Amino acid sequence: MADMKGDLSGISQAGKMSGFIEKRAPEFGIDNPQFDGCPVRFFDVFGEQGYPMRSTVSAMGPQLLSRLMGLNEVQSGVLNAVFRIADDNDLLLIDLKDLRAMLDYVGKHAKEYTTSYGMVSSQSIGAIQRAVLQIESQGGDKFFGEPAFNVMDLIEQQEGKGVMSVLAADKLMQNPKLYSTFLLWLLSDIYSSLPEVGDLPYPKLVFFFDEAHLLFDGAPKVLLQKMLRRL
Repeated sequence: MADMKGDLSGISQAGKMSGFIEKRAPEFGIDNPQFDGCPVRFFDVFGEQGYPMRSTVSAMGPQLLSRLMGLNEVQSGVLNAVFRIADDNDLLLIDLKDLRAMLDYVGKHAKEYTTSYGMVSSQSIGAIQRAVLQIESQGGDKFFGEPAFNVMDLIEQQEGKGVMSVLAADKLMQNPKLYSTFLLWLLSDIYSSLPEVGDLPYPKLVFFFDEAHLLFDGAPKVLLQKMLRRL
């Protein structure tokens, strides 16, 4: 669950009877309800209010990074070429420092890659470098690095109860583009990591997205089609 205001942390504590609950319980066929706290694990993209949720730059990929940095079509094409050059040379981009170094390298050797990867202009490299610096200034650099987040951490049990994962999003919400890009990455990682199991009697994983409209506002059409195919 994405916690925008910090009020979802209360699910870790046992509740108590109130007039409202007492009135509504019979409607759901509940007699003498027992209150208990849920096992909860807190996460935070910035690593300040919970376990850090990190991804490597390579895992994020050029599509989502282009969206996060607000690149135009030409700049996105150059970034895609930079990723292809890194992949073809077995270079893993861990954090934004790695990405800056790779951009710098490709910019200095652009003529060597023009035939195989297309035109790489110094102007586009410079624009991408500035966009990377902007992400860093907004705290986005804390999201990129290792150890990378393991999706299976969202599917854990404690004494027979599913562990609730709460994402501290009050600070993250101040940067809607980072928030939505992060959620798109998380969904993409889940669909690529979890196996097909068919129709289960009960779901193993449920997401609650507050301000869900931010997830798809301004998202590239190609990316949305990719997500819908996976859904």
